Amino acid sequence: MRQNADTLAKTLGKIFSRPFPVAASADGPAIRLRLADDRIVPGALDRENYTIRTSESGIALTGATPLAVQHAVWDLLHRIGYRQYFPGPEWEISPRLDSLTLELDVTESPDYASRRIWYGYGLWDHNGDDYRDWVAKNRMEGGFSLNTGHAYGKLIRSRQADFDAHPEYYALVDGKRHIHPEAKLCIAQSGVCEAAIAYALEFFAQNPDEDSVSMDPSDGGHWCECEPCARIGPPNNRATLLANTVAEAVTAKLGKGRYVGMYAYNYHSEPPSLTVHPNVIISAATGFIKGGLNIDQIITGWAARGATIGIREYYSVNTWDRDLPGAARGGHLDYLADTIADFHARGARFLSAESNDNWGPNGLGYYFASRAMWDVGEAARREAIVDDFLERAFGPAREPMGEFYRRIDSGNRQATLVFDDLLARMFRSLEEARKLADGDPAIMKRIESLILWTRHAELYDRYRQGEGPGRQAAFEAMVRHAYRMRGTYMVHSLGLYRDVDNRDDAVTIPEAAHWTVPEPRNPWKSSEPFTATEIEAILGSGLANHTPVNLDFAPVAIDDTALRAARDHIPLPDLPSGSAESGRGTRSWLTVVENAPARLELRVTGGLIVHYRDRGPVKIRLWKLGGASATGEGETLVAEDASVPPDGVERPVVLVAAEPGVYRIDLDDGRDLTRVTWPEGQIMSWKMSLEEYPNMMSGRWTLYAWVPEGTRTIGLYSAADKGELLRPDGTKALDLAAPGGKFLSAPVPEGADGQFWKFHSVAGRISLISIPPYLARHPGELVTPKP
Repeated sequence: MRQNADTLAKTLGKIFSRPFPVAASADGPAIRLRLADDRIVPGALDRENYTIRTSESGIALTGATPLAVQHAVWDLLHRIGYRQYFPGPEWEISPRLDSLTLELDVTESPDYASRRIWYGYGLWDHNGDDYRDWVAKNRMEGGFSLNTGHAYGKLIRSRQADFDAHPEYYALVDGKRHIHPEAKLCIAQSGVCEAAIAYALEFFAQNPDEDSVSMDPSDGGHWCECEPCARIGPPNNRATLLANTVAEAVTAKLGKGRYVGMYAYNYHSEPPSLTVHPNVIISAATGFIKGGLNIDQIITGWAARGATIGIREYYSVNTWDRDLPGAARGGHLDYLADTIADFHARGARFLSAESNDNWGPNGLGYYFASRAMWDVGEAARREAIVDDFLERAFGPAREPMGEFYRRIDSGNRQATLVFDDLLARMFRSLEEARKLADGDPAIMKRIESLILWTRHAELYDRYRQGEGPGRQAAFEAMVRHAYRMRGTYMVHSLGLYRDVDNRDDAVTIPEAAHWTVPEPRNPWKSSEPFTATEIEAILGSGLANHTPVNLDFAPVAIDDTALRAARDHIPLPDLPSGSAESGRGTRSWLTVVENAPARLELRVTGGLIVHYRDRGPVKIRLWKLGGASATGEGETLVAEDASVPPDGVERPVVLVAAEPGVYRIDLDDGRDLTRVTWPEGQIMSWKMSLEEYPNMMSGRWTLYAWVPEGTRTIGLYSAADKGELLRPDGTKALDLAAPGGKFLSAPVPEGADGQFWKFHSVAGRISLISIPPYLARHPGELVTPKP
C-alpha cells in the first residue's frame, strides 16, 4: 500500500508543482488509500474491483487488493489528465495544474478479467521496465493469471521417468510411438491422465499464486492413431477429455478457485461433443483455425458445451507485418473496437493478444485496446479517445498527426495500396507537424521517434524489393537502423534482428554480428543516439525520394443494387471466352436474375491443396441485394450450401433465386484452393474495386470489362505481377505488371468507348476505378450499371 501511496504522491507533485506528503493516517482532508476488508479474500475474478469517492474528508481509493488500489491510483490520475500512451518517458503526459475540483463516486471492475498485450519475441535488454510501467499505468496487469500455452511438452518433461518407462504414453503415428519432446499423447492411456493430474498438482504446489494450469496440446499434428483414442473422438474431444479430467482432480483437491486453461486452436479448434468442465477456460484463437468454422461459431459452440471463454488474439506477428504501416490488426482501430466489444458480448472474459514492441504502427491501437479491454463501453468512444491522444500528445501539431494516423490505420486499405505514395504522405505529415510543434521539446521528441519509424518502413521496403548484393546491403542497413532506434519502442528490433534472415536465403548475418553478440564487439550494433542533424537528413531524404501520387482520372460511382445484364443493352461482339476458375479464400460474383424462379448452377471443386483439406467444406451463400432485409442491412440471405467437401472432386451446386433482381454469390473455402465453373452464358461477374476484389485468384486470368461511352481515361490500380490491358482491336493499351502496387491509366481512343476491353493473362490483383469495376469471362456474362 505504501508503494501505491508514494507513486500517487510523486505524480501529483509533478502535476501540481508542490509536495504531497505520505502518512500512515490523517485527521483532516486527505487522499486515503485502503483495502476494502483485509479479512476477506476476494474471489479470483474480483481482485481488481475498486471505488473512488470524494467527500468533505477528501478522496477515498478503496480496492479489493493492493493491485486494485494500484488501478484506482492510475484511474484517478487519468481522470486528472495524466496519460502514458506508449512505453517510455517521452509518451508520458503530465498536465500542469494549480488546482482542481473533483466530484467522483466511481465503482470499477474490468470487463475482461485477464488482459494482455504481450511481445511475441519477448523483451530485450532495454524495454522491460518501460513495458511493465505502461502495463501498470493502463490497468493491464490483470488479477487473474490465465495459462493456456502449449503444455504437453512440459508435462512430458515433468514426468520424464514415467514416459521413459511407458513409451505407450506417446501418440501412435504411422504404426510407431512418436517419441518427441513436444509429442502428442495417447490420451486413452489411464497413465497419461494420471501423469497430467500429477503435473498439474505439482505446478500449483510450486506456483501457489497461480490461478490456472495449461493443458493445451503441443503445436501441430501427429495426433494418436490408436483405436482407443479414435473411440474418444477427434482431437477436440481428446484434448477436452484430458482437460476435464485434470480440472476435476484439481478442484477436488484444491477447491473451485483453480482452473485449467486450453486453446481452441489448430486441430482442436472445433467445439467437442463432450460437456466442458466449468473450470476449464477455452481461449479461442482468432487465427490458425481448422475445421471450417469461423471465430464466432467457435466461441458459440464451445460456450454451448459449458466452457468459460477467453480469446487468443494476434494483434501483431512480426513474421507477418515486420512493423510496417497498415499491416497488423493492432493498428486497425475499427477491428479493435468491434471485436473487443463483440467477444465480450459473446461471453469472453479473458483476452490475450500476441503483439510486438512496435508502437510506431500499432501504438495508438494498443492504447485504445487497453481502454476497451477494461471497459468495453470505451470501444464506442473511439473518436474521443483518438482526439484525446492527438491533442495531448501533439497539441498544435494535432491536425497533420491526425492525418498521419489515419493513413497508417490498417483499416485504411486504400492509403497503403501504393507504398511509395504512403511513405511520401507520411514524411510530409511529419514535416508539417514539426513546423507546427514550434520547438516544443516533448512534442518534437515524439515526432522524431515517428520519423525514425517511417525511416524503418522505407528501409524495409528497400530491402524487400532489393536483388543480388543490393538486397544484402539493404537488409544490413535495415537491421542496423532498427537496432539503433530500439529505445524509441517504435519497432520490435529483437524480432527483426532474430527472424528476417531465417526466412530469406538471400541474406545473411555474419557470426560476429549475430543478435546475441553485444556491443561493442558487434559491428552491426550501435546505441549512439540519433542527432538532430541526422533526423533532419532522414526527413529531407524521405521528402526528396518519395512523391505523392496525383491521379489523372476520377473514380466512378457505382451501386451494386442497380445492375443489369450487359447483353440486354449492348451488342455482343464475337469474342473468345476468358477464364478465372480457381482461387483461395473468400470471393464473390454478382448476377442478375431476369426471369424467376431461376437456377444458378455451379460446378465446384474444393480441396485443391491437399495440405489444407482440414479447412472444412466449401461454404457458398446467395444474397439478394436491394430492399430492406429482416434485419435492415439491404441484403437478404436466400440460400446456403456446404455440400462440397475439400476432396478434389468436382460437384454440382444449385442455388435457387425465387425473385427477379440482383444477387451476390459468396464463397469461402478457408483459404484452401477451389475451382468454380458454370454453364456458358450464365451471368456471373467479379467485382474488382478498391474496396472489394477476389482474394488470391490462382494462376493467370483473362476477363472482359465494359468501358462506357464518353470515357476518356481508364484508371485502375494494379498489384499484378504480369498481364496486359487490350483495346477492343486487340492492341496493347497497358502493361499491368506493377509489383508493390501502382495506379495506372490509359487513354481511350476515339471510338473505343462504349465497348469491351480485355484484361489478358493477368497474374495478381487489379482494381478498376474510373470504369465500372465488373469483369466476366465473356461480355455475355457481364453485369453493367443501370443508367
